[in-house]
Amino acid sequence: MAGTHIKQDEDHDIVWGTPAIGKIINRDARAVEYLFTRYPREFPVKKVVGGYVASRKALLAWLLEKENA
Repeated sequence: MAGTHIKQDEDHDIVWGTPAIGKIINRDARAVEYLFTRYPREFPVKKVVGGYVASRKALLAWLLEKENA
């Protein structure tokens, strides 16, 4: 994806890249990679074509679930 810029709208559910995913969960890109490694079955992020993708709704639901646990 080198040189590719994907526009990310706030109302779009799909989020590409660790910086954008981190922005949603208030963490940096490195923390997103850590969570992906630490919780491979739980953390709602997928690795595709050398990058990361997630659903904004799934991320927020996962955070709420962790907060209430």
